[in-house]
Amino acid sequence: MSRNFIVILSLLIVFVFNRAVYADSINVITLTDVVNERDSSSLLIGATESQIQKYFPDKKMKNQIAAFLVDFDGKEILFDTGLPDGKIANELVKNNRNPEDIKIILLTHLHGDHFGGLANSEGKATFPNAEVYVSNPEYNYWVNETKNDSVIKTLKLYENHLHFFNFNDEVIKGVKAIDTTGHTPGHTSFLIESGNEKFLVLGDILHFIDIQLEIPEIAVKYDVDPVKAVQSRKFIFDYAAENNIKVAGMHTIPGIFSLKKSGLGYEKF
Repeated sequence: MSRNFIVILSLLIVFVFNRAVYADSINVITLTDVVNERDSSSLLIGATESQIQKYFPDKKMKNQIAAFLVDFDGKEILFDTGLPDGKIANELVKNNRNPEDIKIILLTHLHGDHFGGLANSEGKATFPNAEVYVSNPEYNYWVNETKNDSVIKTLKLYENHLHFFNFNDEVIKGVKAIDTTGHTPGHTSFLIESGNEKFLVLGDILHFIDIQLEIPEIAVKYDVDPVKAVQSRKFIFDYAAENNIKVAGMHTIPGIFSLKKSGLGYEKF
């Protein structure tokens, strides 16, 4: 066997190996809209004064609003779009993407800090080439039941590119819709699978990481159904911890982390 043949064969093996590693990888970019501090005493449901004092002695809780750009198997998907302030679009530009480059947007739910960025300051579609996906129960609640003007007006910008899914559907190849209702009636977490790798986009399962990991029974005033929100949080946390899946939280700092069981709650690592 000639030396040249061995060199070529070695290079081919390296190329194939690298391709396989890439095919199994899920690359995630956190797009931060805003970082702020909130008054804990007015937002938490089920927390005692002593618990608030323990976790937030100054009664201030830091969190963020974020979206996530996920690249896997030759696809790029934007999960949520932040507030209607254009910052997520600017974050994309900082990461060498233009809003026109986004082809797929999956919405966890229809609160303003998750769908608002779909419209720009001129009231036009921020992502003119995107197909937008939202769960059937979420759309029905905000459009047909509560008749939310902001939701209706914004989604109309994408009326020819709007798609609906049900829980457990494979929304996009490699992305499954997980029922995590409670925060809203159609709230969705998304399980992404690429080869042997998995990744979970949580949405608003978790708002205040310091207290809601250790005491998952604590809800927030934004939850439409606080009891169901707690059930969904425990379910998805158990799933992530038992299967060692990294998760992304739209309101958590850090935005991406892993979970494990700890006492009656969980901790990040």
